[in-house]
Amino acid sequence: MRLRDISFILLLIGFTGSAQNALSGLVRDAESGDPLVGANVSVPGYHLGTATDGDGFFRFASLPAGATDIRVEYLGYRPRTVSLAAVSGDLVIELAPSPLQGREMVVVGTRAVRGETPAAFSNLDREAIETRYHTQDIPAMLSDLPSVTFYSEGGNAIGYNYLSIRGFGQRRISVMINGIPQNDPEDHNVYWLDFPDLLGVVEDIQVQRGAGSAFFGPPAIGGSVNIITSNFSSERSVSVYSGIGSYNTSKLALGYNSGLLKDRFVLSGRVSRLQSDSYRNSAAVDFKSYFLGAAWFGDRQSLRLHAYGGPIEDELAYAGISKEAAQDRDRRRENPIDDPREIENFNQPHFEAIHTWELSPSMTLQNSLFHIRGYGFFDYDGSWAPASYYRLTPAYGFDVSGDPTEVYFDDVLIRAFVDNKQFGWFPQLTWSHGKGTMVAGSELRYHRSLHWGRMQEASGGLPEATAGTWAGRDYVGERRYYSYRGGKDVIAPYAQTTWRLRPSLNLHLALQYVYQTYHLYDEKFIGTDFDLTYHFLNPRVGLNLKLTPTTTGFISVSRTEREPRLKNFYDAAEASTPEAWGAVVPQFERNTDGSFNFDEPLVNPERLTDVEIGLGYQDPRWTGDVNLYFMYFEDEIISQGQLDRFGQPVTGNANLTEHMGIELSGAVQLTPAFSLYGNLTLSRNELVDYTEYDGGDPVELDGNTIAGFPDILGNLRGTFDNRWVNVSLTAKHVGRQYTTNRQDEAFTVDAYTVLNGTAGLKLQNFLPVRGQLQFHVMNLLDELYITHGEGGDFFPAAERHFFTNLRLEL
Repeated sequence: MRLRDISFILLLIGFTGSAQNALSGLVRDAESGDPLVGANVSVPGYHLGTATDGDGFFRFASLPAGATDIRVEYLGYRPRTVSLAAVSGDLVIELAPSPLQGREMVVVGTRAVRGETPAAFSNLDREAIETRYHTQDIPAMLSDLPSVTFYSEGGNAIGYNYLSIRGFGQRRISVMINGIPQNDPEDHNVYWLDFPDLLGVVEDIQVQRGAGSAFFGPPAIGGSVNIITSNFSSERSVSVYSGIGSYNTSKLALGYNSGLLKDRFVLSGRVSRLQSDSYRNSAAVDFKSYFLGAAWFGDRQSLRLHAYGGPIEDELAYAGISKEAAQDRDRRRENPIDDPREIENFNQPHFEAIHTWELSPSMTLQNSLFHIRGYGFFDYDGSWAPASYYRLTPAYGFDVSGDPTEVYFDDVLIRAFVDNKQFGWFPQLTWSHGKGTMVAGSELRYHRSLHWGRMQEASGGLPEATAGTWAGRDYVGERRYYSYRGGKDVIAPYAQTTWRLRPSLNLHLALQYVYQTYHLYDEKFIGTDFDLTYHFLNPRVGLNLKLTPTTTGFISVSRTEREPRLKNFYDAAEASTPEAWGAVVPQFERNTDGSFNFDEPLVNPERLTDVEIGLGYQDPRWTGDVNLYFMYFEDEIISQGQLDRFGQPVTGNANLTEHMGIELSGAVQLTPAFSLYGNLTLSRNELVDYTEYDGGDPVELDGNTIAGFPDILGNLRGTFDNRWVNVSLTAKHVGRQYTTNRQDEAFTVDAYTVLNGTAGLKLQNFLPVRGQLQFHVMNLLDELYITHGEGGDFFPAAERHFFTNLRLEL
């Protein structure tokens, strides 16, 4: 542990103070007692408001001297005004459901509740998002939460960004929007840039750590992220957002909400455009986005319709640079991909229908239907590949002079195209009884895809087609040298219950069965065709104990299994790679006749046993949490310290691995206007039984630290928030991490600490509209730091940069 790590730990542990009075409280359903997330709490006559967080709590750092009331509103409930003169002690406000408007949508099966769900989790509410968000993507926004970090290919948190929880990459994190899975069914990744500016319409984000309690999408290994988009407001509004910043970054957004129409309907929409040259060279982005919504509220039913996405255009920056270059101010913006022809164009519209039906006061049925289609291409250099790679050989009717594995062409540009289609249905029944709650449901999902690649452009002695389909024709820009289809079918029923054994003791039981089948078929040229079926059973048991009115504890034990991605079994796009470079073949056992046994894959699912122990304290003034985790893996899918052709980590199984750590977090209100929040994670991530092969020779790495896992993560945020301004300063610390499993000191991402700041002027005190003028500065001290590495490829973060924005709501 280095000096800068120790200094940051002492700073985090040392922050404390005595709490002062501030108006805080809880908003909950008057019938069920459930907290209401995202309820609007305002001070009439002062254009001052906030929203309840993921646990139903709200807080005003300070109130105007003349304030006499607060008003609470939540769509589907009768509004309520509370006199401040009657407030004494902790404030609890109960809202009664409105018989005219029905209930708002809540995805209960994917969300943890403090004191009920035995899981470590954190929430980010609408107020925090509005204050901190400018242009950064969701991984950057979440990186202040416990055990969360990220890196950006472009360096300035716009474009391709990658999230990790406890060091586990986002392929092993289950991500949902309104309960709808967002991980790609085939490669498990989450492409945040395919829903740009989504944070502009997000109401609440919950991040669960460890095996989590999410039952939709791929089972959570590192954790889960559940994003809830904005509740429809009963008030009509128009919003405008405009901002400019470093690296020619600009953003413009317009939003509209109709308010309640005929006591039943609400329409809303938001469109935006975000452009940036990005920090690294040749990494510009141009993102257009939209979010359209409609809602109907009946006496006992509600229906929400969402359509969102946006066509994106960006230059490619997936290649890292040397550590030496990344530490040099004159070279760190280098991008090995400097051909202006290397671009990406993609569009992924999402369509959702979420119907909630209150069958009785104790039973609710929710059905979610969705369709996602993602289609587009990226063009990248192909001059490194010989004629055989493009199947330009005599066997395919092309007149090639010489050995096709040694004949190269000039200015080759490859176009890789993908067309994904997903459909899904998620029924869920919730029963609230006298002793607790039971939730039962299922995931039913269907996915199909088309992948192909072709030589889009080329010059320099291309061979003629003398036979076959392309004889005498110009094949450049037309002929595909690989083409195949993929698919996945998922059926995953689940049930979970929280049972109140005693007034202070809850038992939590959950069980998920997963049936899923991979498909790879219609492979052109080779004809590889296989179906691979998995059956997983994922149980969890936990206890929640209420020790005092403000203190709770929990313990949980989970067992989770998760399949490898499709590419681990066969990289069909690279099947034409020259054999001398290393043949790309299906990763299955071979039969005696040399054929592949597609029932016996060489890559195994990873299996996790996760033990979590937590203790938490919460009152309206301050909170604190301590969590211990012990994660034991069989066949963990780990990074092998190499990048594939598209900058993605090459992975494989490790026989036995262990991850264990302690997570600390806390918040304190030092004065009515000033608060501190901090978190700290100390962990050990170790290979217990793992052997790599170097040129065929085994190298035992037992006891080494796993690549990509920092042993220290910490954040400290100070916020000053009063009637006029909001100012915050954040310090983020990430400890050293290795970029290979060899634990070689030459292959490390060094520890770093970075400061970011935001200052906002609240315009409602000067204008008859709600809004803020904000100034954001990132990397305040202008540190030259690296956020991620794989082997010898490193990704630098941007130097000091700025963004200023104006946000108005009329």
